[in-house]
Amino acid sequence: MTRRILAAFLGLTLALLIGVVVPLGVMASAHDRQAFADQTVSASAALASAAEEQLADHEHGTLISGILGYRPALVGNDEIAVYDKSGHVVIRGPAQLRVTPAQVAAALSGQTVQQWQENPQDGLLVLRPAYSGSRIVGAAVVQRAAQPLSQQVASLWLGLTLTGLAAILLATTLSIALARWVGRPLRRLDTTANRLGAGELTVRASTQMGPPETRHLAGTFNDMAGRLEALVGSHRTLVADISHQLRTPLAALRLRLELLHDDVDPAAAGELDGALGEIARLSRLVDGLLAVARAENTQPAPVTVDLTQLAAERVAIWSPLAAERHIQLLTSSSQASVAATPGHLEQVLDNLLANALDVTPHGGQITVAIRQHHDRVRLEVIDSGPGMTSAQRDQAFRRFWTQPGDSPSRDTTSSSGLGLAIVHRLITVDGGTIELSNVPDSGLAVQIDLHAAPG
Repeated sequence: MTRRILAAFLGLTLALLIGVVVPLGVMASAHDRQAFADQTVSASAALASAAEEQLADHEHGTLISGILGYRPALVGNDEIAVYDKSGHVVIRGPAQLRVTPAQVAAALSGQTVQQWQENPQDGLLVLRPAYSGSRIVGAAVVQRAAQPLSQQVASLWLGLTLTGLAAILLATTLSIALARWVGRPLRRLDTTANRLGAGELTVRASTQMGPPETRHLAGTFNDMAGRLEALVGSHRTLVADISHQLRTPLAALRLRLELLHDDVDPAAAGELDGALGEIARLSRLVDGLLAVARAENTQPAPVTVDLTQLAAERVAIWSPLAAERHIQLLTSSSQASVAATPGHLEQVLDNLLANALDVTPHGGQITVAIRQHHDRVRLEVIDSGPGMTSAQRDQAFRRFWTQPGDSPSRDTTSSSGLGLAIVHRLITVDGGTIELSNVPDSGLAVQIDLHAAPG
């Protein structure tokens, strides 16, 4: 927006300068040039008038002193010459004037001759006939240097240039001020919208800044954010309440079926085993929904967490299960601390290690790696399972999505499809990012980038 407003102001200013100031300068320069020529012609006429009486009386002896003493129309640097009616020089100044016989003849024939010299500093040459009554008795020559005219025109253009630059500077200042006045509330509104999109449902935009249209937009945004907060809050509350209320009847139903299992024949016992398995899966699904609801209701309150120590603790807890399945659980960690909400990274590592153990075959390995680069810390969990296709990675963070049943999981019915959804939510709440990628000859790599702890 700033660039567009600046371009509009500068374009309008330049158009005015080109359309008004430049023609004004050209006209003023032409006027000064014409005034200079008129003054020079007047000086030559005055000189011709001063020489007329002596030329008519042929008293050339007194001509020089009379002409040199008469300079009311001349300036100090004017060069002069006087010719009699025969075309002979009667008086000439110290400078060598470039006057041609043709010009003298034209002046003696009654014409006023004006000639701008090739060298601009030499200025304008004017030849004017001297009359005694109606009779031409000679010609007067005045050459006026153009330096004063050049200085005057240069001063004119300098003034116009400074005016133009001042106009451009003023337009730039006004456009930047206007852009900031309009753009600052829009940028803050954009930041607020990003925070709302990241899950801060309580955030609101300021309605006290900017033009009326922007304030109205901020008010409309706040109304939308309030309705969205109420809608999402009721949805989360409903999911949490349903999940919580389902846990008790499911536990009671499972207990009843387990008691009934010992009193039925083998065929019925097999059916009860299947029912118990489905109840167990349903219980895990309810627990997962409850965990998702809690994760979505979490407000970020980051503290400094020693990620290296935390990863070592979670690896130690999962190592017995990995050993039971003949899977190597390795770590490759450098010392790093991150800013995260307490409890989030424990859930993240538990979910990722559980998923990795489910897909890693006997004899495989899982590596937990940590490394820091400037203000970011990367946590990686790499397994040696079958990996995922591009389409599967695109859907992996969706709720209830599970990997196809060809994984080497110990229990292919144990997955609720909520583990990665919970991980994604917890990581994004703390301002981190998570990506999935296949590692050649290794399997799947879960890459998490977090903010390093200050200091």
